[in-house]
Formats: sequence, structure tokens, C-alpha cells
Amino acid sequence: MGGLKANIRYLLWKEGANRKDWPSKLGKWLGCPLPRAEDLLKGEGEDLTLKEKKALEKATGLAPEELSRDLLEKYDVDILVENIRHIIDGLPHGQKKEFAAKLGVDVTTVSRWIGGAQRPTKKKLEEIGKYFGLPPGTNLDSEAIFLWTEPVSETQMKNWLMEQIQQIDGKTLREVFPALRRLLKK
Repeated sequence: MGGLKANIRYLLWKEGANRKDWPSKLGKWLGCPLPRAEDLLKGEGEDLTLKEKKALEKATGLAPEELSRDLLEKYDVDILVENIRHIIDGLPHGQKKEFAAKLGVDVTTVSRWIGGAQRPTKKKLEEIGKYFGLPPGTNLDSEAIFLWTEPVSETQMKNWLMEQIQQIDGKTLREVFPALRRLLKK
């Protein structure tokens, strides 16, 4: 994973902060505006300022050299298990059984994957990636998708869209509705 910005996402995840609260939490840690925190989480914008780095050190209790190391490696995080938990936890209630059937495994096997007691084969990992619509070539063993700031699965994307629509004020909704209707028309 590597990189300070990736480590920031890890620290927010490790703390148990809800993903949608990451920008505000980071903004509090760094004493920066919300748009700046959002850019940092996406890996965009300028690098952290010296003031922000010092604030991050204070908020996390980690020294500068620790913050620049790969924290997933340092804390021995099982990336595969965390990725599987993240994407499978995004399934709607009751869909784990359907997911297991689609992959040709028992639902208890999926539970063992989530718990880390068993690891999917390489072929099953490819099938999992396809099932969740992950970008081709995504390596669930080494790419920490559980730290991605964007929704990963179709269900997560749909939930994100619904949340955004729920938050739109009436005037804006009336303005964008014709475009949404054309875009989503079957």
C-alpha cells in the first residue's frame, strides 16, 4: 500500500470511523477544511503541509517515520480477509447465500473466508472480483480495496446514489431530475 495518504485511510479505518465520516474526522485531526480533507483521502491535491503533518502526528500518536512506513505491513493486516469482509458486508441482507451459490460454494465457506479460517482459491478470487464488478486485474490479496474511498460493489454504489439523492434539496433535484430520468431510463 505505502504512502502517507494511504496510511491516513488505514488509520481512519483502524479507528472504526464510518467511511462517510472519514473526511470530517480527518479535517478535525488536521485542522483543515472539509474539501481539503476529501482531496487528501482521494489522493488528490497538494501533499500535507508541515502543520498538517504535525497535527496528524499529534492526533494519531505516531512519529513521522512511522507514518511514512506501510502501516498495513507494520500491523500485519490480512488484506485479503479485510477485502472479503468489506465487499461481502456490502451485500444486502440475505444475499450472502445467493453469492455463495453463484460461486458454487457453501455459505459456510463464505463465512470461513470472512473469518479468515479459509482462503479462496485464485479462481474463486477472480470470480469474486467479477461478481462485485471490481476493475479487471484487481488483486484482492494485495490491493487494500477495503480502504478505497469510493463504493466498491454494485450494492454500495446504489446505496451511495440513494444517499446522495436523499440529501439533494428540492430546487437542485428539480434541475437535475430530467438528466437523471434520461440517464436512468430503461
